[in-house]
Amino acid sequence: MMRQRPDTMLAVLTELKKRRGETVSGAELANSLGISRTAVWKHICTLRSRGYLIESVAKKGYRLTGLSQSLRPEEVIPLLRTQELGRCYDYHETIGSTNDRAMDLARDGAPHGTIVVTEEQTAGRGRLRRPWHSPKGVGIYVSMIFRPELLPRCGPEFTLVTALALARSFREQWAVNARIKWPNDVLISGKKVAGILTEMQCDPDRIQFLVVGVGINVFHAEDDLPAEVLYPATSLALEWKQVSEGAEEALSLSRARVLAAFLNTMEELYSVYLNEGLASLGEDLKNLSAVLGGFVRLHVGERTLEGIARDLTDRGGLVLETPDGTLETVWVGDILHLRPAPVCSSVNVSPKV
Repeated sequence: MMRQRPDTMLAVLTELKKRRGETVSGAELANSLGISRTAVWKHICTLRSRGYLIESVAKKGYRLTGLSQSLRPEEVIPLLRTQELGRCYDYHETIGSTNDRAMDLARDGAPHGTIVVTEEQTAGRGRLRRPWHSPKGVGIYVSMIFRPELLPRCGPEFTLVTALALARSFREQWAVNARIKWPNDVLISGKKVAGILTEMQCDPDRIQFLVVGVGINVFHAEDDLPAEVLYPATSLALEWKQVSEGAEEALSLSRARVLAAFLNTMEELYSVYLNEGLASLGEDLKNLSAVLGGFVRLHVGERTLEGIARDLTDRGGLVLETPDGTLETVWVGDILHLRPAPVCSSVNVSPKV
């Protein structure tokens, strides 16, 4: 069910969180929120059904003793600094694919910034329709609807903007070494932690809407992770554990915080991208690249190319130096292999394309 604004139940939860561990009377909640004590009780029952631990203390009121670990809107929305992204929130316990749901909502007129969030996908997918392992309660599976006034050729650039938002939010919030594997994956220490799937509907001269799906491994244990043929997988929890050990004030990892931090960063970068173009994000994309300077083998349509990744163009194309010294710009491709380039490789300056 889509929610556009925090409702009264969220207000009740917010008040309990402010006084967590303390008892708040039903009368006090009712008076501060302008509702009846019966309405307060009904909201308490709903919150309990959603995983919140709330004690009833005789003649004193209610006490919040434990939070839900879900991605319900009442956990995420209070953490948002966004104006539009995530303010219309379509939440599911389980769904086939968040991208499929978001595409349907967009065709039916869902507003810009709408997101679809689920605890579990039964038919999650990545690029080239590869399956995306989406077990319940451990990852983040979210799709975002954008309605930019842009040409269709700009669609693939959204994938890079999203990858940068993921990498930056992971690094800033959780201090992990997140980097971008062009064009649609995020790695930590060389292991895949997140993937992106961008789909769109357009007219010949404009984008009608874009749906950008993101899957993030958050609490996956090593045994939970699928055996990747091309790249080993990891989770944010596994990587964050290594950098947070010994920290005096390590922020508690939660999926709600991970999702909110990403959405906050995504809206910020989206605004920069719309106003200044992808070139304005070029230095960050290059600095956080896991690919530039490395030897890559990639599929481009029916061809397989290999060489050293030399640069990114202002529009996000990957400039590849092939073994014969030719510079070729690739706009869409699938990297099959990545390793450090030979030390003796020459250094060329790529053309602006």
